[in-house]
Amino acid sequence: MPKRKSRSEKRRRRSIIAFEMIRLDRRATEPLHEQLYRQIRDELKSGRFSDGSSRLPSSRALATERGVSRSTVRLALSKLHAEGYLHSKRGSGTFVANLLPETFLTADQAKPNRPIQSAVRVSDRVKAIPDARVGNQFDLGATGAGAGVSLVPSIPAVDEFPLAVWERLRAQVLAKKGVNLLRYASNRGDPDLRKALAAYLCDFRAARCHPDQIVIVAGMQQAMLVSTMAVLNPGEVAWIEDPCYQQTRRVLTLAGVKIVPKPLDRHGIVIARLPKEPLPRIIYVTPSHQFPLGVTMTLQRRSSLLHFAHAHNAFVFEDDYDAEFRFVGPPLPSLQGIDNANRVIYAGTVSKILCPSLRLGYIVAPEPLIDSLVKIRSAMDQHSSPIDQATLARFINEGFFLSHIKRMRKIYAERRNFFIKQFNELLGDHFTLQVPEAGLNIVAWLKREEEFPMIRRITLGIGVRPSTLSFFCVEAKPKPAFVFGFAAWTPTQIRESLVKLASALKQAGKNLNYGSQSR
Repeated sequence: MPKRKSRSEKRRRRSIIAFEMIRLDRRATEPLHEQLYRQIRDELKSGRFSDGSSRLPSSRALATERGVSRSTVRLALSKLHAEGYLHSKRGSGTFVANLLPETFLTADQAKPNRPIQSAVRVSDRVKAIPDARVGNQFDLGATGAGAGVSLVPSIPAVDEFPLAVWERLRAQVLAKKGVNLLRYASNRGDPDLRKALAAYLCDFRAARCHPDQIVIVAGMQQAMLVSTMAVLNPGEVAWIEDPCYQQTRRVLTLAGVKIVPKPLDRHGIVIARLPKEPLPRIIYVTPSHQFPLGVTMTLQRRSSLLHFAHAHNAFVFEDDYDAEFRFVGPPLPSLQGIDNANRVIYAGTVSKILCPSLRLGYIVAPEPLIDSLVKIRSAMDQHSSPIDQATLARFINEGFFLSHIKRMRKIYAERRNFFIKQFNELLGDHFTLQVPEAGLNIVAWLKREEEFPMIRRITLGIGVRPSTLSFFCVEAKPKPAFVFGFAAWTPTQIRESLVKLASALKQAGKNLNYGSQSR
């Protein structure tokens, strides 16, 4: 009997996996239980143990052998259990699973075949989009601004975003609502967020709306696309400002509508209709601060626009993208707030107020349109992140949103004034600034039009990257100008960029004079 027991114990010991290759590094930042988990997992995946060895040593034996606590071993083994690498038999121990998780996750590699070359058919819809970017140019986003590039328009100061406050509120809403925020959510948007936005818009943008008129979307471009698809059929007409935000043309082209660019004057969009010009079904405007020229639409022009829309059964899409940042006098009321005929679809975003990566915006629409807007949004991507929506609702309701707007308006006003002063001192010989009453961009008109190619070439070379005004034009032919951003850079960075540009222009002028004298 003792001999039989001894042979049984030897067989049992031989069947236990040794894990001789495990090496734990106590100086590493990776916790010991994670190191142990990872190395056991890799050993099991390698299949280097024999077919007869499928049983793991006990947690006590493994802890003793590796010089760690049993709790460390148990943490590692519990993770391997949870992922399906191990299974336990009562009274027998822990064993390697017959089929490892990779069996169900890793597809067999197809046999290499000779590739078949054929042309890829791209839809006319894509070909029509006015976007010349390719490849990794898309990695820079809509502004095309890479690292180290300065004075690009339309970029807010994201380094001023109250990240600690946001993360604290995010943790609070997760603790309160838990798994409810992980499920599919309302296609209209978080009810608390819609209620908070309705109160804010009524108080500060003179809007007239209630929460059921609001649909939460993933930024301004989606607001445009959803609204256009809800009220226009392919081929119907949309009027847009010319020049205008480049994404507007791209979105409307994607929707398949006919774009009719309309000129601007000092009062805003010119709504006079030319002979035989088709009537619009929607008119896209940025009345608070026209992009990129910075014109604020006058109250008289606003009234005329609404009257025109009502008379011709058209909608007005009001893009109120950065109305909060006004520096001269009180803002005019939103178009939505003075609309008595349900003609205005109002849209806003937190991209400029908070940060572009948040991808949260909203539509305020006449009630008869809401269900149509929600159907389209639902077909696109269901809804924005419920966690972000709930966090933003709390951010607004606890006063952080309004406080942040006030603080940022002060910062932007200081940067704007500094930019104007430094620009005029350093570059006043080349440009005339058109200073708007609001917004985060300033147009600089060339004093000598013939310098345009040289200045454009220089800005591309030195990393000071204002946009050319012509980039935003459809049919408009304005005089040469550049659109500068100032909001995302500190006074020191602004001065460094302007000095760099001024020095480069000065050197280019010297080279030009030297070349003329040499000839």
